[in-house]
Amino acid sequence: MTPTDQSQPPLPVLRLNQGDPSEARIYYGVHFVAEALGFFRAEGVAVEFQVAGTGGHTVRGGQVPAVLAGGAELTVGGPMVTMKMLEDGEDRLVSFCAVAAGNPWILAGPAGAPTVELEDLAGKTIVDVANVGTATMTFLWLLAKVGIELSSVTLVPGSGDEAADVASVAAGTYDFALHSLHALAPYIVSGRLSISAELAGPTGAVPWSAYIARPERIAAMRSEFVAFVRAIARAQAFMAMEPAIFTAKLVSEAYPGYPLDGLVAGFDGYHASGVLAPSPAISRADFERFSALLVDVGWLQRAASFDILVDNSLADAAVHVLSKRERKA
Repeated sequence: MTPTDQSQPPLPVLRLNQGDPSEARIYYGVHFVAEALGFFRAEGVAVEFQVAGTGGHTVRGGQVPAVLAGGAELTVGGPMVTMKMLEDGEDRLVSFCAVAAGNPWILAGPAGAPTVELEDLAGKTIVDVANVGTATMTFLWLLAKVGIELSSVTLVPGSGDEAADVASVAAGTYDFALHSLHALAPYIVSGRLSISAELAGPTGAVPWSAYIARPERIAAMRSEFVAFVRAIARAQAFMAMEPAIFTAKLVSEAYPGYPLDGLVAGFDGYHASGVLAPSPAISRADFERFSALLVDVGWLQRAASFDILVDNSLADAAVHVLSKRERKA
């Protein structure tokens, strides 16, 4: 064991709760990249990764309780949760750094099946593998937008056994599986499924996932949060410039049991579809587009406030410092 350097004071720590590790969300990989490349420590902060015992299928499920109870300073998850919580008169959390700038859900068919347009789905049977409320609502909203009568599409709830549902699609029992790319990538690279349609493009640019915290916690630890965002910005720039295989190899230990070629396919796919946020700031236009969508699908009763639920000041401060460094270099 290497002795610690007693001359260096310990770094301040931010605890990041990232939810259920079994979900293997590839677009969460940016903080693993920042850790692997030493960006957090270089910026003057240590990040402690936590996991939640259950998934985030309810508004207050998954990783959110840890932040509300003070067990973690920040989490990563869907701004749709913060929108709903505020509308329901619950705790206010703010999104302060972009993670996913698009819809990560796809339709996958049997291996070798051709790609399809959403307009072609009338008469098809689709298994909704994950049964995630906002993802399902968004898919049905997209079908309605392209003029599909919802009664003409059979959407079957997932069985709770992902592998069994995939086997049913591979065997032709269902035409397609509705699920996230990161969940289905291993089945795609193994030759059991093919991507039939990605939903990021049809949905449009929306802040599907972000780093989230209590505003009072951000205020109390502002320098640490700005350091965190600087590290994330550096990791985002790395991921945008380097081949997906480099990113996949860097973070593979964070996804135990996940095939390396699946990680490569996931990062490649999310780059191609614009799901991976290229920078920390959250676009007002994208947020308001997402809010309007969630009102249309019935998740929200009224439009959410960007000014109340988004804090871009950390991203602005982080980018300013990074730009100043570049000018000096």
